[in-house]
Amino acid sequence: MKREAEQYLEEWINLKRRKPLIIRGARQVGKSTLVRNFAEKKGFDLFEVNLELFPKITAFDSMSIDNILRDLEVLIQQQISSNTLIFLDEIQKHPIAITTLRYFYEKKPEIPVIAAGSLLEIVLEDMEYSMPVGRVEYLYLGPMTFFEFLAALKEETLLEICKSKSDSEISQDMFNRLVERYREFLFIGGMPEAVLTYSETKSGLAVERVHRSLIETYIEDFSKYKKRVNTDHLEMVFNYISTHIGQKIKYSNISREHQSRELKKAFHLLIKAGVILPVYHSSCSGIPLKAGIDTNIVKPYFLDVGLMNYQYGLNWNDFSSLKPRELFNIGVASEQFAAQHLIYSIGQGRKPELYYWLREKKSTNAEVDFVVTAAGRIWPIEIKSGKSGTLKSLHQFLYQKKLGKAVRFNLDKSSSVKIDTSVKNGAMIDYISFELLSFPIFLIEKLVKSLTS
Repeated sequence: MKREAEQYLEEWINLKRRKPLIIRGARQVGKSTLVRNFAEKKGFDLFEVNLELFPKITAFDSMSIDNILRDLEVLIQQQISSNTLIFLDEIQKHPIAITTLRYFYEKKPEIPVIAAGSLLEIVLEDMEYSMPVGRVEYLYLGPMTFFEFLAALKEETLLEICKSKSDSEISQDMFNRLVERYREFLFIGGMPEAVLTYSETKSGLAVERVHRSLIETYIEDFSKYKKRVNTDHLEMVFNYISTHIGQKIKYSNISREHQSRELKKAFHLLIKAGVILPVYHSSCSGIPLKAGIDTNIVKPYFLDVGLMNYQYGLNWNDFSSLKPRELFNIGVASEQFAAQHLIYSIGQGRKPELYYWLREKKSTNAEVDFVVTAAGRIWPIEIKSGKSGTLKSLHQFLYQKKLGKAVRFNLDKSSSVKIDTSVKNGAMIDYISFELLSFPIFLIEKLVKSLTS
């Protein structure tokens, strides 16, 4: 996601009349580092104001852009020039600062301004001041992708192979090495601190400490929500969901002793905090998929596969002793990996979203893992552990939606197979024919984009 975010920033900075940019994302996904690296790369004088360090700041109270700039210069002891990039970090600490972003756009559009912060979804919802609607734009940031993981580990050859070659051209040795790196990613995950720690130490035990620290940070944040939601409910939902990934949420399964209404509030607050990634059911009857959404039917995924496996209790010693295909079957690591890559595939400038399809009927339940759209076509996606595995739900979906293509991700090399099969239609038997495109799962970020070509 960082590579695409950098490209987004490149396009934003070149706009003649740019709006202030607010970077949104969960805590510790690398928002501040992204801005600092971008400023250095482009040769800007970074004017960084961490509002968490100035709890009594009054610079934004005047709502006058000239006064704001003057007071910030005094506060930071730095002059603002034509080569300055202003970065307001931890902006959630002073919501009034969000309101004043409109004045940068209206009065000083030549000054590039970026804001970032954690828990912004919650702050924006509770804004007592007017939001600068239409005068700011957003960039959504998630964990690092598998390709970015390869880059961080300086696996330039593997990365180039992934980007430039079809996997049919990849030698078996290189393919096996990619499987091994993918396997490592399932444990390390894409949180920048975890990836950096692993790239420097190659120690899974050191990564475990990072994961523990991140989880503790998220739990400590619960106290900040106590005016909105019971913190016990938050921790209960957090612990349940992080070990029941990809399962349709049913609040009675979390607790029969607490009201579903209260647990639902906790669940949606964790979504706003970016800790939980929701995948909603859509009827998938047309494009956009959002038109057929049912927000009451949702299956959750965690922010990151490494954090998920930490919550599952997978430790480095156990992980190291497992064979690649054994790990692929542990829990829903493969689905989690796919979800966190797919959910941001719509682009950095749009709110992340992802859908699936579910039919619940006696004796004929069916579920397709994920559904995306590309090039005006609906693409059902299944995540499997190998060449085998039932595809009956996929057959039902293709039959009902009258589609002729589907995608499967697994750990095998790419293939395209024409499938003729039967499906039940009530008491009748009908037949369908479709093309099943199979790809290795570690190429998901490349191949989902290729569907648009």
